[in-house]
Amino acid sequence: MIDVGVLLFATVAWLAVLAAIALAAQRERIPRALARHPLVLALSLGVYASSWTYYGGVGFAQRHGLVFLAVYLGPTLACIATPLLWSRVLRITREQRLSSLADLFAFRFQSPAAGALVAAFSLVASVPYIAQQFRATEQSVRVLSGPGHEDAVGAVFWALLTLFTAFFGARPAAEQGREDGLAAAVAFESAAKLAVLAAVGLVAVLGAFGGAGGLADWLGDHAAEVEALGRPVREDSGWTSMLVISFAAAFLLPRQWHMAFASGAGDRALSRAAWAFPLFLLALNLPVLPVLWAGTRLAPAEPADSYVLLVPQLLGQGWLALAAFIGGISAASAMVMVTAVSLASASATHLLLPLARRTLRRNVYARVLWLRRGLLTAILAGGWLFHRAQPHRGLLVESGIVSFVAFAQFLPGVLAALFWERATRAGFLAGLVAGIFTWTATCLAPLLPELSGLDPGWLNLLREGAGFADPAAHAARAAAIDTWSLPTFVSLAVNGATLGLVSLLRPPAEEEREAARLCTRREIGPSVERATVASSVGALEERLARLLGREAAALEVTRARIELDIPRDETRATELHALQERLHRNLSPLVGPVLARTAAEADAQAAPAALGSRAASGALTEELRWLERRLARGEATTTFVGAAKELDLLRRWLRSVLAQLPLGVCAVGSDGAISLVNRRLEALVGVEERDLVGAPLDRLPAPFAELFARAARAASAGEGGADEIEAHVAGRARSLRVHRAALDPLDARAASGGVVLLVEDRTEQRALEAQLAHRDRLAQLGRLAAGVAHEVGNPLTGIACLAQNLRAESDSDEIRARAGLILGEAARIEAILRSLLDHSRTGAVPKPGEGARARVGRVALAEVVAEAVRLIRLDRAAPHVGVEQACPESLVVIGDRRELVQVFVNLLANARDASEAGALITVRGWIEAGQIVVEVEDHGSGIPEELLAAVLEPFVTTKRDPSGTGLGLPLSRSIVEDHGGTLALRSAVGRGTTVVVRLPLAGASEARRRPEAEP
Repeated sequence: MIDVGVLLFATVAWLAVLAAIALAAQRERIPRALARHPLVLALSLGVYASSWTYYGGVGFAQRHGLVFLAVYLGPTLACIATPLLWSRVLRITREQRLSSLADLFAFRFQSPAAGALVAAFSLVASVPYIAQQFRATEQSVRVLSGPGHEDAVGAVFWALLTLFTAFFGARPAAEQGREDGLAAAVAFESAAKLAVLAAVGLVAVLGAFGGAGGLADWLGDHAAEVEALGRPVREDSGWTSMLVISFAAAFLLPRQWHMAFASGAGDRALSRAAWAFPLFLLALNLPVLPVLWAGTRLAPAEPADSYVLLVPQLLGQGWLALAAFIGGISAASAMVMVTAVSLASASATHLLLPLARRTLRRNVYARVLWLRRGLLTAILAGGWLFHRAQPHRGLLVESGIVSFVAFAQFLPGVLAALFWERATRAGFLAGLVAGIFTWTATCLAPLLPELSGLDPGWLNLLREGAGFADPAAHAARAAAIDTWSLPTFVSLAVNGATLGLVSLLRPPAEEEREAARLCTRREIGPSVERATVASSVGALEERLARLLGREAAALEVTRARIELDIPRDETRATELHALQERLHRNLSPLVGPVLARTAAEADAQAAPAALGSRAASGALTEELRWLERRLARGEATTTFVGAAKELDLLRRWLRSVLAQLPLGVCAVGSDGAISLVNRRLEALVGVEERDLVGAPLDRLPAPFAELFARAARAASAGEGGADEIEAHVAGRARSLRVHRAALDPLDARAASGGVVLLVEDRTEQRALEAQLAHRDRLAQLGRLAAGVAHEVGNPLTGIACLAQNLRAESDSDEIRARAGLILGEAARIEAILRSLLDHSRTGAVPKPGEGARARVGRVALAEVVAEAVRLIRLDRAAPHVGVEQACPESLVVIGDRRELVQVFVNLLANARDASEAGALITVRGWIEAGQIVVEVEDHGSGIPEELLAAVLEPFVTTKRDPSGTGLGLPLSRSIVEDHGGTLALRSAVGRGTTVVVRLPLAGASEARRRPEAEP
């Protein structure tokens, strides 16, 4: 015997270990990657193995043979159906934030009554199962330490378990989401009970039989007992019915539902668990038969439910008996904790909160938290009291079987919710009520104490099976009495038939059809046409305040806005709809999906007006915008299959083509709001797509709002074509052409399909055209200058000759001096004509046979700057400025002299135009790191910082007079870059501008250019 104090200490210590693990995972002391590993979900699903499996599995095998395997094959079959059942349920619960089975039925059948009935029945059906865990704990104390102490240990176990569950099972709203702490603790206890059972099975084989050979010899001597194990399976004495109820229990029991669908697990974790969970159950059942045979050999008179504890104790392995006791505590505590947490959530949201709406308006989070903690305490107290009142007769597993049959009553409803759109709330409620009455009469009544009014013969028939009245038959089948097949098949038949018949009597309501489409994966979200969308964020917050109070409503709306990045002043219906959906999902874990939907949606009285307005302005357009929003932003968690998957691939391909078009595309719906834009249009207007879609055209920045509105009106009136405008966009001149066309309606719901606008940015094309025109003008000027130079040159030559003769023939010093002045001025005129002629030839088209680099040679920048200075001084209308030149003669580059002169003419002219009369312009040059650096500095008005980069683009100018074309700097930069250099600007408003030109030194550039000049 083990002292009861040791058992009590072991109980407290083990629960403390589980609490430490849960707290460490909740506070992320355990790495998140480990706490959320897919195998943790598989092990947490091991909560399925309660004390029924741990202790009662051996007794069940003794009485019903290999039928005990059906308890584990049923979940295996359910895991095989994961793609059909579990994945679909996970998708729905994740999309709609459903945390319990009651939530699913309330959502699918759009019925608070359905949720309340499911929550209430789940409470009733779970109480016997919870009581079984307390019974198993007390029986284990009686086996190890003798009678007389089990009640005290059981009371301590209940108190500690209540504290643990209330603390970790009911958490503040801010922590809702993935339950890492509870999942980690349950996964650890599953691993622990598996290890202990494996150790007990190994000790049983080695200690009771001396090894595998001794076990084989014993089985040979007891062939009749071995043969009896398979008889119930061959005779189907409960085998099929146990498979059915175990299949349902694998995901419909509150603890299984909570760990699989409500704890935040993902698709990857669920797919891993689909094969890991059956392997866990297989490993857990391997020791059952060895322990049964060892117990039969060592203590045949003792109940088989106690063999897990007795076998190691009888073999002198007290430490293993204590470990087995801890494993039993672990199995019972995990089952009770998770079941109570799931039931408390469902009961709060469907039974208590709908009746206490007014109490939520003040400090809703604290009140819901303490309400759930109170429910957790009440649920565990109910299980404890049922255990104390229940007559303890029969196998330990009987209470578990009763609960299995009870939760199997939800199977017809789940299948109808997932696969049958015709199912109605009336059919579901009628079928479930019929199933509950049948279950109560055939399963629950035999567990209750003797009550007046109940027929003892009926109770005995249900307790002992059909052979109860025949003593001979009863004795022959005492080892394999099946008490669950009749209740299972009768209750499910009544339930399913009633559901089907009542559902066929009348069609489902509109909201039921909508929910059915969501559950059967025909749509990815509620239709906008049928949803009631608030008119503004403030209106939505006001509606929410009626349930939660103003402080909590403001907090929840702000949280949802931040998650979706929606501004406070948002008025677009699509974005407000998304905000409502996010509020519904965020509030569902707190107050349940029904109350959350009621709180998030706008007033029912406002719905007709809202729907009428939307229908008038294009409901279909808004519906398409909502659908596209969810698809494009990944808010639709639906996994498309078949034709839907191919259509989605086509949609994404077309969106990709649209995004890459060089033209801006803007589709405007029949309601006048933007439905679709591409990347090019985003770049043109300077606004992101998420801020454009759903917005009216007047929300666009100028000049696009007026331009697009005018084009949309023209297209709606049947006027096709295009408009061309010149506009300033972000400080830059743009040449735009807007094409317009009307779209055909998609179906009869829409009077118009809207319009599509194509925006062509012709700025670059116009720049190229202007450059070509500019060069053509320069070529014409060159030809004109050549003619003028020729016409002026001939008389000038005559004047020069006469002046030379006069100076040579005259004896008068005065006449010779004046002739010298005439010759000097004639030379000056000739130099000016030559400079003008050379400069005008810069843009001329080369003659046939003239190479592209025919004019390239060594050029002294000092001479280039000097010539540029002479040319700008020819403009008498421009303000007179001084030019200070500081360019050494050593600054020599390889290039086209004419083009370089044009560069400095442009730079000096810009500096002159930006300066006041009499100002000084400085031209400095030096050699730096193998490059020539020339700076042209003025002290004029300067260039704004935001335009520094823009002025290097064509048609961007800061000059206010019409003489500025915006081509001088772009052309200069192009010429400098052709010479292997760079051109950059430094400027400050009011302080002046410095243009920095960098060109390769003659030695470096000559090496690059010489091969180009070679034939």
